[in-house]
Amino acid sequence: MTITRRASIFLAATTTAMMLIANSAAAESAHKQKIRLFYDTFVTGNPDLLDQVLAEDWVNVPTNPGQGPGRAGFKAMIPGMSATFTNGMFVLEDMIEEGNKVVVRSTYSATQAGPFAGFPSKGKDFTIMTIDIHEFNDEGMVVRTWHLEDWLGGLFQMGAFDK
Repeated sequence: MTITRRASIFLAATTTAMMLIANSAAAESAHKQKIRLFYDTFVTGNPDLLDQVLAEDWVNVPTNPGQGPGRAGFKAMIPGMSATFTNGMFVLEDMIEEGNKVVVRSTYSATQAGPFAGFPSKGKDFTIMTIDIHEFNDEGMVVRTWHLEDWLGGLFQMGAFDK
């Protein structure tokens, strides 16, 4: 009888936990779901994912060095980034939605495999913190992104300033 009662309690707790997880995923807004695709672009190296997320005239603030305008300009950078940073992984620590904006606090980890910002690769792993604010239009596409990344901290981890 004790085993049956324990099994029942375990089953009830497991079912409740699974329902909470399912409800949490189902409750995630369309904007947040779309933003996940933005970060998947960097992990998969597939710039075509951005067609589902960014408006054609998307504005990146500040613009990355060498980046052309709009979605097409950003997409053109993805293959180079994928070659420079291998094993890239974003962890979305927080996503906060307010009105037509989604704020993301994340960490990005990768291995420097090619030159970056004028510094040759030493093959070192790094992790940086990022904060992005994505603004959506009425059609559900991101029209503007403001971003900050801790690239200085990343350069130290990559050994860029080692003597």
